[in-house]
Order: sequence, then structure tokens, then C-alpha cells
Amino acid sequence: MVKLTNAQVLAAAAQERLVNVVSAPGSGKTTIAAERYGYQRYLRGDTRGVLGLTFNRAAAAELRGRIEARWGVACVGGTHRVITFDHLHVELLFWLLRRGMITWPNGLTELDVRDDYRGVQGHRFLTVGSYVRYARLNSSSAVISGSRQVTKPESGIGSVADHRAVLASGTVSHEDVRTILRSAMQAPEMRQFASDWLLASYRALVIDEVYDADDLDIHVAYLAAEAGLSVTLIGDPWQALYKWRGARPEVIEKLFEATSEPFVAYEQPESFRFSGDQMPHLAVSLRAGQGVALPETVSTEVDVALARNWGQLWSVGDNILPLAFRTVNSATDAAVNLLLDVATRARLGVPSSGRESAIVKLGLDRDHFQTRQDEALGPFLANLRDGQPASEVLEALREAIKALGVRRPNRLSAANESAVEAQLVRLAARLAHPRLIPGLTVFQAKGREWERVGVVLSQDQAATLAAGLQELEEEHCIIYVALTRARRACGRLADHVHGADVDELSLER
Repeated sequence: MVKLTNAQVLAAAAQERLVNVVSAPGSGKTTIAAERYGYQRYLRGDTRGVLGLTFNRAAAAELRGRIEARWGVACVGGTHRVITFDHLHVELLFWLLRRGMITWPNGLTELDVRDDYRGVQGHRFLTVGSYVRYARLNSSSAVISGSRQVTKPESGIGSVADHRAVLASGTVSHEDVRTILRSAMQAPEMRQFASDWLLASYRALVIDEVYDADDLDIHVAYLAAEAGLSVTLIGDPWQALYKWRGARPEVIEKLFEATSEPFVAYEQPESFRFSGDQMPHLAVSLRAGQGVALPETVSTEVDVALARNWGQLWSVGDNILPLAFRTVNSATDAAVNLLLDVATRARLGVPSSGRESAIVKLGLDRDHFQTRQDEALGPFLANLRDGQPASEVLEALREAIKALGVRRPNRLSAANESAVEAQLVRLAARLAHPRLIPGLTVFQAKGREWERVGVVLSQDQAATLAAGLQELEEEHCIIYVALTRARRACGRLADHVHGADVDELSLER
């Protein structure tokens, strides 16, 4: 039986229609979400569904599991669901297509929705000043290809012909689904349809980690609130990390101001995570905006290493095995990521970060590759460990990829080739280490906790921490989340990364 604090009980069983639960780290945020969902689910007198919304599949699976463990498997099913916002947006788009309110190329009403366009014709790395294509609606509510200028390097489709061909085939990314719906919500009749659809389908929404929401997600919450649904928001403005992928935490305040009925706040200040002497005091100081200096530690004294980017993690201890080298942009990046994946699964029991993107980038048959990966790539790890030059391992790795039935990864420019070889040298240094710990970015660590955490801080980050953090400031939130993953002890790991390494390896979040 779950034992709740008084504050948790009041939030879970709140009688107000619009509820805002503000949860500090370790205060049982997911527990409250599960309790609130179950409470709403078993209220009698309304057959419409209760909808739990999260921002990625892993979070949805965790919340669904918590609900089923607490309330039984029948609590989720039929009209009562726990899904991602992306899932909800796709459903809304399909309804608009079937009703003829939006027209897809070739008159399609069923689509192949993908996480991104990796693996399709024309998808490539785009430099600053070039143009990337995105889907939008024209004045007749037909889906067309639009463009915007690239302001920082990113991956996408740059050719209008390639993008049109992808859309005409019925393939679309989740991000393009969002841009289409942003266009659609500008039209009063489609906005009203979305409102009516939510009202007919659901009586309550429970939104977890609301500060990860973008403007479209918040608009859905607004439509639901104004349509008369019960809406519960759960999150923490101190843990708003995802502006880089479109999150708009500052829009939450505008939502509170825009609804005709106010949201009632339920604070959850008590944390169950922290113990010992350091962490309870540190957590209070951080939230009060007080300056903090972390004690120094070494990688052998912690259970995990956290940093803003991958490059920092490869230079603060040879017992740290980061889950990626960098963003998978090229076929060579993909190949070395899959080699790293063999190591992370064998030594840490987890896949590399970007593994699925690497498989798609190379065009591998996923199921076939999985049965052959360790046999085909494992020997290269042994060769690295035994001292074979990284350049030779890299060339042999490319040949092994080709032997799996796909195109051989091309050699890179001299500078980039040297950088990849340096990555393999760093990996080699770890292969003989008897006890490895994981290295993760802060973005991956959100929602998780460890007994002892080592954090890599740049000089600028250390200065920011010393001056005191503020909520909703993206860089401040990154530092705050990193420090509050520790249950008992948190220290600063010495950062020996050269600037060029950080620039090269910092794209993966």
C-alpha cells in the first residue's frame, strides 16, 4: 500500500477542476501523477476517458506501470489511457484528415509517422545558412513543404523535391506533425474541432512533467481546460530542460493567466530522495538561489558521472564509460556508436545512446543486425584493448559494416578522421578497467537518482552555481537537475576537456 504525505493526498484528491502540482526533486512526482490518475479514473458518473500525458515513451511506460501496480491493470484500458503528447497529436491529425479538414498529398489519410527522417532520401547534416524543409498548411489547408534557414547545425531534409516526395509517400516525422498542427490551430474551425474532440473523448487530463511542454502541448492543455475538462499539471519549474527541443516552460505562466478559471497550486516541497548531511542542505540552498561551491571528487568515488555534453564525460576518468561519443551525423559516427553499444551492453547492461539512430543511418535491417552485432563487432573491442592502432580498427570496422549488407561508411576529412580515431583511443583506455560506471548527459539523467554523483562543470557553470541559480533559466536548470540526482553525495569532477573536443562532441543531448 502506498503511504502518502498529507500534501500528496491533498493534491491527488484535489476537488478543483484545474490543478497545478509543483513538485521538488524526490517529492514523489510520478507517485502523485499515478494517484491523481487513479482518483480521476474511478470517479463515477461520466463514461469518458481519463488521459495521462507524458513527453516520451519511457516516461509513459513508467507512469502506466505505476498506475497498474497501484490501481490494477483495469485502470488503464479502453477510453482510459497513458500516452505521449506525440501520440495524441498524431491521433488529432488523423481525425482532421478523415474529416477532410486537412488534405494530404495524394489524398492519403493514413501515414507512416516516424521519430525523424533519418534514413530517407535527402536527409543529411545541414550547415548554418542553408535551408531545412518542414511541413505546413497552405491557405487551402493542404499539407505542403515549407522552408526555414538553419541558424545552428542540424540534421534534416534540405531539398524541396526530396521533402515533397517523402510527404507524398505518406511518411512524416513527429516534428512535422507538430508544425502541421500549429498551422491547423490557427484556423478557428479546426481549433474548435480539436476542442470538441477532446471534450467528447475525455473528462480529465493528467499531464506529467509539464515544464517539458512546447507551445502546441500547452495549447492542447488550454483547449481542454476551456472546454470544461479537469486538467492536472505536474512538474517543477526548476527542472525545465528541454528548450533546445522546443519546450516553452515560460508559456506555462501564460496558460495560468489565459484560462477563464484559475489553476489551484498544490506545493510538494518535501523530498524523500536526500539523506546524510550534504544533500538536504544543498537542495535547500539551490532552490533558495544561494551561491554554492561543490566539493571536488574523483571518478572512483561516485556511481555515475553527469555532464552537459558527451565530450566532457570522456575526459574525467578512465573508469567512466559514456553512452555515446557524439550525435550520429555520418555513417562513420553510426559505425563507432554501434561498436560502443557492444561495450555499453556488455559492461553496463544498457545500450548506447543513439543506437537506433545509428541503425537507421546505416540502413541496417534491425532484427538481422541484432542477431549478428556482437559476433561481427565484438572482436574490434578486443583488438582495441590489445593495442591495435585506432586507424586500423576504424578501417576494419567500416569493412565489417559493409559485410552486413549495407554501403561502406566513407572516410571523413583528415580532421574528422583524426577525431574519430581519438574517440576509439578513449574507448580503448576503458576496456581493461575492472569496474566501469556510466557517463550520461544531464538530459538523460532527469528523473533518475544515484547514491553518489559526480558532475562535470565548466568554468562558466561553476561561476553560475556560485552566484546562485534561478528557476526557468535553461542553463541554471541543467545544473540544478545534475546536482539533485544524488541521494547522499554530489561532487565536482575535474574537467580536462579541451575546447575543440567540447565543440565537436556537444551536439548530442
